[in-house]
Amino acid sequence: MALSARSQHLLFITLMVAAMSCVISLTLTIIKVGFDHSLGYLINQWLKNWALAAIVAWPTAYIVVPAVRKIVTRLAR
Repeated sequence: MALSARSQHLLFITLMVAAMSCVISLTLTIIKVGFDHSLGYLINQWLKNWALAAIVAWPTAYIVVPAVRKIVTRLAR
């Protein structure tokens, strides 16, 4: 299945945001909550934090990624 350049760009951003926000929100949730609570509580807090992180990260990445690509292209010349 071939994707257009725009679809590839949106898929790239979506996958990067999902991966990065997942790892960072889990790490920060563990640091904040610790392992003193039940696993269910930890997962509940993490999923709330992940949702918030993704909501903030996606539009940020949508704006920042093209700018970073241009900077890298200029630096690589």
